[in-house]
Amino acid sequence: TRQKRTEEMLSKITDGSPLPTFAVNKEHRVTHWNIAIESLSGIKKGEVVGTDNQWRAFYNEKRPVMADLIVDGASGDEIAVYYRDKAKKSYLIDGAYEAEDFFPALGEDGRWLHFTASPIRGDSREIVGAIETLRDVTDERLMQERLRYYLGQITKVQEEERKRIARELHDDTTQALYALSRHVDNFARHNKSLAPEATSFLGELRQQLDDALDGIRRFIQELRPPMLDDLGFLAALRWQLGDLEKQSGMETVLTVVGDERRFSADVELVIFRIVQEALRNVEKHAQATRVEARIEFGEGKTEVSVSDNGRGFEVGDDLAELPRVGKLGLAGMAERVRLLDGTMKIESRPGKGTRLIVKVPI
Repeated sequence: TRQKRTEEMLSKITDGSPLPTFAVNKEHRVTHWNIAIESLSGIKKGEVVGTDNQWRAFYNEKRPVMADLIVDGASGDEIAVYYRDKAKKSYLIDGAYEAEDFFPALGEDGRWLHFTASPIRGDSREIVGAIETLRDVTDERLMQERLRYYLGQITKVQEEERKRIARELHDDTTQALYALSRHVDNFARHNKSLAPEATSFLGELRQQLDDALDGIRRFIQELRPPMLDDLGFLAALRWQLGDLEKQSGMETVLTVVGDERRFSADVELVIFRIVQEALRNVEKHAQATRVEARIEFGEGKTEVSVSDNGRGFEVGDDLAELPRVGKLGLAGMAERVRLLDGTMKIESRPGKGTRLIVKVPI
């Protein structure tokens, strides 16, 4: 029969695949269990085919695996009950979901798996089963963790250097410029008989010194706002927005949703740098008249967004391509987001403004 031929073909596909693969029918019983998943789970085909014990390969207690949820036609919200925000719809296969998670029961130290479950449909397009394919991404995860650690160390060194430069500018350069400005002012006040041209020159010189002093003070604030350590990133962000409005004439808005809370100094610094870079991009490139920073404090998570009404741009499909196309500022933000194990999304269209959305699990 056609169903038998279909099952035979599915057996050939799964048995010949180097990826761990299994299939279940409408009753949630295992119909296929290939050699690769035997090796991954330590469970032989004969022990599980015909049973609903597929959960044993991944969990210590009985619960649905992704394939079980697909068989039942579960919605995204129902899948999120078991996989939270780790699962998403597949971009390639209709009705399929994919996720990445850590399974402590696999191997000696547990394994990270990326898995995709797809529906198997009958002649009338009804779901008659599901197939789940898994890929061991443990080594990739370990490499990502190492890269995150090295990036964190580099970022820490950069911030220490910023702090040192800001301190030296404050203690040395600004003091020298202030003293020089006062000397010029005193010289002009004590020499009333100077020619008008000389008096005018001294006045212009003093103004230039004062402007340079103001510029260095702003630069010090950009390098390391003192209020960031004392009052937190929200206070520093309010200052940043106020200074942007003063310097550019752009309307700035800060919206805070939820109960405000403090994070560790390192986390607050990373969040502040992300928003700071986003605002810098708006000022330099967006040609906007209004920008809004929005901080939403949720339970166990925080969402940060920066929106402008500027010219917008075409957003690529892959954030990893940002450095290659010259968007180094956005690439730097993406790297900082990874330090917090968060996600970053960019929404933009030419002529429609831009919105940067960062979600971090804190």
